[in-house]
Amino acid sequence: MRLLSDARYLLRRAGIDVTRWPHRPEEGVIDWALAEVLRSRGINCVLDVGGNRGLFARRMRDLGYAGRIVSFEPSPSVLPVIQAAAQRDPDWTVRPVALSSEPGQAELQLHEEPQLDSLLDALPGVVDQVPIMAGKGTALITLSTLEAEFPAAVAGIAEPRVLLKSDTQGYDEEVIRGAGPRGLDPAVVAVLVELAAQPIYSGQPAMTAVMELIMDGGFTPVAFEPFWRSPDGLRVVELDALFLRPADSGPDWGDPRPAHGRAASHS
Repeated sequence: MRLLSDARYLLRRAGIDVTRWPHRPEEGVIDWALAEVLRSRGINCVLDVGGNRGLFARRMRDLGYAGRIVSFEPSPSVLPVIQAAAQRDPDWTVRPVALSSEPGQAELQLHEEPQLDSLLDALPGVVDQVPIMAGKGTALITLSTLEAEFPAAVAGIAEPRVLLKSDTQGYDEEVIRGAGPRGLDPAVVAVLVELAAQPIYSGQPAMTAVMELIMDGGFTPVAFEPFWRSPDGLRVVELDALFLRPADSGPDWGDPRPAHGRAASHS
């Protein structure tokens, strides 16, 4: 099975994908959408909030992105891992802080699987269903804000065009609110966020609240891709969602008429 996995990875690097048939139609749509947004919007800075081990940053490189990456990761469980990875990439830096709506300090809840570390407590009973949510203590971490970090993140880029990715285990609403009273900087042209259809943390906002916050800031949806489902495979637990700021001030509905219909109307 490892040989098959390695072969599929090599084919994907060549722009080819091979899957079992039938397969869920949403598989791979986020990578496709990210690649299109990176290309069409000329993204030159990626803010990787919740960098963890650095998998997302390496994913950006695999998609062909060669610009600046700034990762924010406070967890002592994985901070040495992502810092070591970034040392091999001159355009990738790591800030050892968490982003929130206000600066300060907080207790980070550590888990058996560091990807699940969160500033929120796990809901009662979740560990019974997801053993890797087992607690491993806490760590005192530093909190900063998007508003405070943004100028340094884009410093030296003449016309920054930013992709904001936020994967903070239930804390993404606070990350976005930390952009300040005027919302996300106009240089942020796309947002990738993890949404919870079924919350697993106490106080985690509904996915619709996070979506509303982003869309009220002038962004529209590009793609959604579930990545965690219930054991029966039919219910979504968590999904990735990509949003894009329109290129102009008004909605771009396109022209739904077939090409021959448009030609006829101009004759």
